This record gives sequence, C-alpha cells and structure tokens, in this order.
Amino acid sequence: MKVATIQTAPVFKDKPGNIQRMVGLVKDAASNGAQLIVLPELCTTGYSFMSAEDARPFAECPSWLDDECNPETAVCVMAEGARKLGVHIVFGFVELDPGNDKLYNSQLYVGPDGHYETCRKINQWGNDFLWCSEGQSNPPVVRTTVDGEEWKVGLLICRDIRDKKDSEWKSFYEPGDADVVCFSANWGDGGFPATSWMEFAKDNNTTLIVSNRYGKETCNDFGEGGVCVVEPGGKVHCQGVVWNQDCIVYADLTKGKSDGDR
Repeated sequence: MKVATIQTAPVFKDKPGNIQRMVGLVKDAASNGAQLIVLPELCTTGYSFMSAEDARPFAECPSWLDDECNPETAVCVMAEGARKLGVHIVFGFVELDPGNDKLYNSQLYVGPDGHYETCRKINQWGNDFLWCSEGQSNPPVVRTTVDGEEWKVGLLICRDIRDKKDSEWKSFYEPGDADVVCFSANWGDGGFPATSWMEFAKDNNTTLIVSNRYGKETCNDFGEGGVCVVEPGGKVHCQGVVWNQDCIVYADLTKGKSDGDR
C-alpha cells in the first residue's frame, strides 16, 4: 500500500479556502499513486478557537454523509474525493455531535466505498480547553481492503500519541491492534522526528503516518512543520519534506515484512 502524509498550513477560519487547498493536495497525492492519504489536525479551520461559540459556525457532523450531503462541507467534499479517486482519506475537523450539542476536535476516515469512522481527541492541549469536549472512547481501527489485502487502519490525534489518558485509562493501542496508525497533528517546534512518534511505532508494532502543519496562528506557533512515516523498527520515511511549505511525503508499505526486508 502506498501512503501519503500531507504538510500544510490552514488559514484560520477560512474554511472554503482550506477545503480547496486540501482537495488540491489530495489530488496530487492520488495522482502519484497514494492509496491512503493523511492530513493534519483541524486542517479545515485552523486551531485557535477561543470558545465553543467561536468554533460552532465551522462545525460539521459526519452523519451528514448518511443523508443528502452539503457540497460546501469538508466531510462531503472529502467523501466525494475518496469515491472519485478511489482512495482512503483521513483529516482533522471540528465535529458537532447532534445528540448532545457538544463540539470535538476530531478526525475523520472516509474510504472509497463511503465507509467512515470518527476519532475524537482525548488528551486536550492549549485552545482545546476553551472550546471542545474530551473524547470518551479509544481511537477506532478501520478494517479495509487495498489491492485485495486487508489492512487495519488506526486513527490518532496529536497529544493522544501519549497512548493513554491516566492510570485508569492507560492504553489506547496494543501491538497487533493496527497495521498503520494515521496521526493528524498540530505539533509545534521540537526535534524531528519526535521521540514520542518513534516510541509509539515501536511499542505498538505499527507504522505511524505523521501528518503535521506549520506556521503561526494568532496565539500559537506551530513551527516549521515536519511530516514522515515511521515504521515499527525505526525506519523513517521523510524524503520530500520542505520546511515552512506545503509538501507531501510518500512511503510504500508491505505487510508482514520487517524494515530491513524493504
């Protein structure tokens, strides 16, 4: 399976412009053969909301995909892109739960057959505390087929790379749970690749696809970016990274082989 991880800088609250940028990057990745494409945390809107009221106008509900879709929403645009391009897409967005009217910092997986799953961020950071609620369940693992082979695709958002919440809820993933984990982040400055990325891939015997943003946004500085694909044995794919610019990194993954066999 060929995977692509995208680095981009959403413009805060410019949802139409951000969706347009996402579409272009997804098309570029698909045209280069990518079958699983991962975009950053909150790439539809940016990150720095100051209250739930501030974020609510930008929220979307994945269940809209079960009804007549609004073509101006990211969930519908990405679902249509997945169908037309025959790819699997993962991206971050502001989620509205119509059942409790709460907002979440969420991640959506959507496949070419229309199947979708949502992941809600559990470990909050920064502006998360001002506008969104904590997720209340382990990240989902999607079972899907690519070129006739089944893959277990996990989801994960930024600070949830800790792989735990607390002593009572101490493990989101275990070895064997997922073949790959799609990690959407707004990581900020620091070493590249981050130690926590390397440890997660090793500890859970999984390949971690790191999608990240760059640039400054109101009260937040997200640094120069940095995207990569980390294999369980420590091999890091990062050819194509360009600091402070939109870029795409690719990796060809094969199940059942160690890093050294590739």
